[in-house]
This record gives sequence, C-alpha cells and structure tokens, in this order.
Amino acid sequence: MTRKKAAQAGVPMASPAGAPGHPWRRPVLAGLAAATALTLGLQGAQSTPMDSPFRVDILEVRGLRLLHGDMILAASGIEAGAELFDIDPDRLAERLRRLVWVREARVMRRPPDRLIVHLEERRRTAWVDWRGVQYGLDPEGVLLPPERLPAESIADLDLPVLRVRSLVAGGDTVRAGKVVTDSTALRLLGWLGEASEQAPDLASEISLLTDFDGFSLGMRLVADGLEVRVPPDRVEERMAVLREVLKRVYREMPDPSYIDLRFAGQAVVGSQNKRGWLRTGTG
Repeated sequence: MTRKKAAQAGVPMASPAGAPGHPWRRPVLAGLAAATALTLGLQGAQSTPMDSPFRVDILEVRGLRLLHGDMILAASGIEAGAELFDIDPDRLAERLRRLVWVREARVMRRPPDRLIVHLEERRRTAWVDWRGVQYGLDPEGVLLPPERLPAESIADLDLPVLRVRSLVAGGDTVRAGKVVTDSTALRLLGWLGEASEQAPDLASEISLLTDFDGFSLGMRLVADGLEVRVPPDRVEERMAVLREVLKRVYREMPDPSYIDLRFAGQAVVGSQNKRGWLRTGTG
C-alpha cells in the first residue's frame, strides 16, 4: 500500500480564559484528518518569565487517517504547559497503544515546546460475525469495534465476512482489542491476506470466506453469489486458475452455482441442474 507523506496543519485545542475561539478550524481539520498530520496547539496555560522555557505547547501527531487528534490528545493525558522533560516518551507511547485503533506509537520530545507522536493505525481487513455482532478484524487478528469511525469510507468498510465457529480459545471473552486465537479464524485471515497481496482484483470480489471441509476454503463472490471451493495452499497459483476458469465458465456452463478447484488439472463447475468439468493449466 502506498503511503503519502502527510502535510502539517495547526489547530488550537483550548483557548486561554476569555479568549475567542476559532470555530472554523476544527471542521476544516476534521475533513483533512485523513490526509494530514495534525499539530494540536495546547494553549491552556500562560508562562511567566520565571517558568521553565521547556513547556509543552504543541502535541504534533503524525500518521492520522482514521483517528481524530482530539482522541489522541485525550488519551495522552498531557496538559497545556506541562514540563517537557517531566514527560516520559515511552510511558506516553504505551498509553496511546492502549487505544484499540493504535497499532504502534512512538513519542519524541522536541524542545522547547513540542511533543511529536508517530502513530500507526490499525485497519479493518475483514469482518467477522460473532453472536450477532460484526467486529472488524485487522491483519494481525485484533478485533476492532463494530462501530464505524467518522473518517472510515465505504471502501474501508466494504470487506469480506469471515464465517467461523469460534474466535478465541478456552471460552475467553470476545471484545474489541482482543486477539483472535481460533486456528480456523487465523487460517482464513492468513489466506485472505495472501490472496489480497497476490490477486487483489479477485480478493476484492470475495464477500464471504469460510472453512469448507476442515481443510479447503469456501468463498462467495460478490457479483452473483457464485461459490468457489479452493485448497488453501499455493494461493497465487489457485487464484490464477480461478481467473482462467471465470473467463470460460459463463460461456461453457450457463448459470453456474459453484466452482470446485480441489481437483488436480480440472475445475468442477456445477449448476442447479448439472455438473461439468473444465480442464485447467495445473496438474
């Protein structure tokens, strides 16, 4: 995935007592949050000549796309005018990592008045339905909240659903932030990640992914609900075969309901009334 280097923009998070606010700035930055690093001014305290020159006035957050600067500011616990060198960057980074949507955080001091936060956000790569609740799932198997973030687009949410019998081992609690431990769920997630890397065009057409027979995978395609059964190994090769078969199947087998790629050198194509075979290029 190509990452664009973010520009910087500033917004006051708190005005001094009696000072006028800037009502136009916050909504503008809310719209830009997907593409910019936010510099959040901390203007709640006034320094005096006797004060230390190293006071935190700016919390600069880089890497924001889905999250908003207000969320990071609140989680940081930093107050305007705090002594810069009293703040432990590692401890602050650890606090930020407790946010479900934060995969990694690094904090640096930049005297005289700035803390710089580098964030890596988590992304949904699939949905998983668990007891009527659809959680997001990131590539590492971390469950993400079902609620949509304001900055998430339709493309961020248009993802395949993993159908599993379990998510965690030993009857442990299922909640956002939990890491999935069920072997089947992890197998489906790993396969989807590799398929998305090797054949993104086909992977984007998957609406449902499930265990088929304890070894093979079953997937349903978006366009017409066509079911595809495929072994879990040699993902790039299997997807190339599927691409070849899809080009032929509607011409040679009208109204197909499933394609079975579990047989060497051929694809079994079934419809409501009949079943046929298509020779493929693999042995």
